[in-house]
Amino acid sequence: MSAKLLTVEKGGFDMKRTSMEQLEQWHVQGQYQKIVEAIEAIDPTERGYELTGQLARAYNNLGQYERALTLLLATKNEGQTDPNWHFRVGYAYYYSNQRAKAAAYFTHVLDLHPDDADAREYLVLCQLDTNQKPIQTIANKTIGKRSFDQHANRRHRLPPIRYPAPDLAAVRTHIEQYFGPITKVIPSPSARDLHVDLCLCAPTPERDYWQITTLGMGACPMNLPPEQLHRSPERLELTITLPRDWNVDSMDEIWFWPQRWLWILSRLPFQDNGWLGFGHSLTTDGYEPFAANTQQSGLLLLGPQDAPTGATVCTLADGQKVGFLQLIPLYREEMEFKLAHGVHALVERMADVDHVFCPYRLNTCAPDIERPRNPYLLS
Repeated sequence: MSAKLLTVEKGGFDMKRTSMEQLEQWHVQGQYQKIVEAIEAIDPTERGYELTGQLARAYNNLGQYERALTLLLATKNEGQTDPNWHFRVGYAYYYSNQRAKAAAYFTHVLDLHPDDADAREYLVLCQLDTNQKPIQTIANKTIGKRSFDQHANRRHRLPPIRYPAPDLAAVRTHIEQYFGPITKVIPSPSARDLHVDLCLCAPTPERDYWQITTLGMGACPMNLPPEQLHRSPERLELTITLPRDWNVDSMDEIWFWPQRWLWILSRLPFQDNGWLGFGHSLTTDGYEPFAANTQQSGLLLLGPQDAPTGATVCTLADGQKVGFLQLIPLYREEMEFKLAHGVHALVERMADVDHVFCPYRLNTCAPDIERPRNPYLLS
């Protein structure tokens, strides 16, 4: 672009309306390099705050985050009351894998502009990622840290994967039929790949616990091995049950980890081109506890507990099946027992364990613990 579109006047830089419109048009078209070339042609002392911000935004979109940060931090004083400035700094830190710093700037955006949905989404992603622990598969093979936005730095993104409206309605109806009325929906923390909401069913006299279920995981079929194609559904949703006094609105890790792990596992097959099924189990790396108020560090996938017959599978209009599995938190010793002896042996050993999570429940595989002998509570 010729610098003729940009004019310098005494007292600072002034953009002609057509010039700013051209920059915005290039931004929409993804022609970020043209923006850089046009603004870099202007003497830095004459660019002013607005053009410097436009240049930083272009560098952000080109993946040159250090350059963007250098420009933005040089205008820190002018940007303190500008939500766009805070968002651009947060964006640069986010994609530089400095999530804690990014979270602070997205928080400032929301202080200045509480309705900014993009800033809220990035803030949730930062909070999820900074609290996140690496996970292991059933085979004890370390996968490594998962990020909800693992592919979000791609310059050209496909629309997020969602259920078609009729399928979404069918799965939601299934949740309400078998788990109870949905009293709250927590929207997906990322709209960039697989859109997974969380449906909360509040405690009732008949079901005196919270039940949180994913809605959207099954929109993307899993990559089942050939021997499982006729035994396990290609599509899956996950659920977990929590005590009635659980603070489902808190972002503190002692309360939030079940939601975070539902989101982590809902994206695991999508990100790894793999699958999850009945009897699979996963742990944090090194068996690090989920939160400070529990020593449990693993998850076992079983069929829905304390639910009417039929809860395990939802049939869509075209005949496709969406399976439902429940997360059962485990202690390290229970996880190791399961890996050594199999899922059915562990379920038998956990006969008196309630499916509703209890942070301090009995560890059924700890040394010198007598095996329970009452009728199964897990099935």
